[in-house]
Amino acid sequence: MDGSTPTDVPWLPDWAETLIWIGAIVLAAAICIWIVRAIERRSVTRVMRQGGTVAARQRGTAIGALATAVIYVVILAAIIAAVAAIFGADSVAAISGSAFVLLVLGFAMQRLLADVVAGFFILFEGQFAVGDLVVLESTVPMGIVERAGLRATTLRTLNGDVLFVPNAQVKAAQRVSHAPRDMEVGVLVTDVAPVARAVADAADLVGPGGVRFSSSPLITRTDDIGDGLHWVRIRVDVPPGFEWMASGLLVDLIRARCGDALRGEPIVADSDRAVLAGYQTMLADAPRDDG
Repeated sequence: MDGSTPTDVPWLPDWAETLIWIGAIVLAAAICIWIVRAIERRSVTRVMRQGGTVAARQRGTAIGALATAVIYVVILAAIIAAVAAIFGADSVAAISGSAFVLLVLGFAMQRLLADVVAGFFILFEGQFAVGDLVVLESTVPMGIVERAGLRATTLRTLNGDVLFVPNAQVKAAQRVSHAPRDMEVGVLVTDVAPVARAVADAADLVGPGGVRFSSSPLITRTDDIGDGLHWVRIRVDVPPGFEWMASGLLVDLIRARCGDALRGEPIVADSDRAVLAGYQTMLADAPRDDG
């Protein structure tokens, strides 16, 4: 017995045989990754045929994250197999080398593991999905989710910047509706006429970047509260993320038009009417503590 293994090729030098094995390992890993990505694309396409619903997008995002996790495992297995090919599968050097690789990866992947654990809960709890408009951190601007993986979430902000947010940094996620924001401005004035002029002028206003109101501002109610004072309510829809058009642009125009007729600062409300109505109903039905 010469101690050779069934995989030895006698006419090849050791270094060439090692290179062949490493090449085979890399090729096998590449094929596995290609298969995983192909399955991911087909699965996501099948899911998205159900329509662009939130549930469908969440399932598609979870499938993509699962595929990424499988690819991480394939790459790690390929690294360990390459170490074994270099030092010999049964040698002490191979075992030590693999252990060393795992130790180094363990230290390097502490942050990665924290991101992956956080990403798992984010994705499989359906906190947000690709295509959602979200606010992830107070220091991170609002953006549309372009990719949600187990390690990080990729956002494209409304000004076109791309942000990569590690999942471990996501302490809270605010999912913003794509529908226009229904806002209301209330003003206390001694003369309604200047408010009406301001509302009429605001209909054709174009904000910075060419942004317009989703609907023209409209006076919905005027109450005479006595002593020459009038409470005027103005309703307007703005694109999500552009609430400043009502709280800034429209309010500044009202201030400029009303001048001395304005009493106090305009009040801006940004509440979903259905949610607010449900909350008020709950309060009305709740038992009162007269104690």
